[in-house]
Amino acid sequence: MHIRNEKGQAMVEFALVLPILLLLLCAICEFGSIFSNQILANNACREAVRYAAVHYKDDGLTKVEDETDIIVKNYSSSFDIQISISATEEIKADVSAKVKLLTPVFSFLDDGNGYINLNSQCTMRIE
Repeated sequence: MHIRNEKGQAMVEFALVLPILLLLLCAICEFGSIFSNQILANNACREAVRYAAVHYKDDGLTKVEDETDIIVKNYSSSFDIQISISATEEIKADVSAKVKLLTPVFSFLDDGNGYINLNSQCTMRIE
């Protein structure tokens, strides 16, 4: 019985598995980045709407909008906020963000410019 030369076997197996490992690694990094930015957007929205609900009657809408914009921009400069007040004495905040993708592998998720859009909404009663 002859033992065949198997010197290149490990290299061929590694070459077959490497693209799958790289794709998995890119997916983990991309998902972590998007998830982290979504949590930041949620926290920014919650903090801004809480500030608006507490200070609306004291400061008025213009001052509250300016302060909530500052609060949201402290989380990330790519976050934008819109505050709206309903007739039922509720304040609603919408935070939208454009987050740059880390890798070009998942470019099918983006808006064509390498960014993905994230949104967060919060509602609180005016105190």
